[in-house]
Amino acid sequence: MQVDRLVHIVDADADTRVHGARRLRSAGYDIRSYASGDDFLRRQPDPYPGCVLLDIHLPEPDGLAIQDQLIASGVTMPVILFTGDNDMELAAHAMRAGCLHFLEKPYDDADLLGMVADAFERLAATEVGMDRKAAAVARLALLSPRETQVMEGLLAGMPNKLIAHSLEISIRTVEMHRLHMMEKLKARSLVSVFRIWVEANWAAPDRALVELPSTQALKIAP
Repeated sequence: MQVDRLVHIVDADADTRVHGARRLRSAGYDIRSYASGDDFLRRQPDPYPGCVLLDIHLPEPDGLAIQDQLIASGVTMPVILFTGDNDMELAAHAMRAGCLHFLEKPYDDADLLGMVADAFERLAATEVGMDRKAAAVARLALLSPRETQVMEGLLAGMPNKLIAHSLEISIRTVEMHRLHMMEKLKARSLVSVFRIWVEANWAAPDRALVELPSTQALKIAP
């Protein structure tokens, strides 16, 4: 999925907005400019529309307050903060809160372009990861509950005999579920299955790995 090259410039200084917009447009970015934080928050409805160039010294709400509001509302756009000479403490706070970069005014155009390019590289990597996770979740959703139990037993390192005993089914039935599971996941090995499981971040509480019975309670003929 390709990320839109949209940059939001939020700055009360008209000269900074105009200069930044002109320079970024010449580099191929789409620009939206805002003279206040309120204007930006009111006009910005989308959760993943690009990145934000945000002045830390906006009139209320200031840049830090806007960043906090974005995080609280679930918006994960990378933020680049414009700062001044004596803003190191504020910049450190912003970085701890998730700000990607801070750019000291007056800034060099090359620094601006480099930071914005980095923001979009990170957005693209995030989108790829989200696509892979969605695909893995969709593939695992094809499995029946029993096939899922068999898969999780195998991923826990349990042999077929032990899975059969734990689920109170025959070894032949375990082998059948294993075959169907591999076919549905289009996996050639358990390593491939494990990769899909990891990509899906499979951690739902009702899908815990099959519990291993105590060795004393279990007696299986070789």
